[in-house]
Amino acid sequence: MNNLHVMTNERLNKLIDETQQTLVELKEEMSRREKMQQEHEITDLDHHMQNAEVSLTTIKNFIKFLMEDSKKR
Repeated sequence: MNNLHVMTNERLNKLIDETQQTLVELKEEMSRREKMQQEHEITDLDHHMQNAEVSLTTIKNFIKFLMEDSKKR
């Protein structure tokens, strides 16, 4: 970019336009990636919640078993 002072105004304007378009595309790509990451995290959260429900059900059943067993004794 050291040769900016020798570029024509037309060429500078074209370079500005290209740079602005590139920036728009980069921002769109970043937005797309952030959205995908959020969707992935939501999917993972749903999976973790299902695992937590299974774990809680297992604990609940175990406590129920212990209480029934203690009543028998």
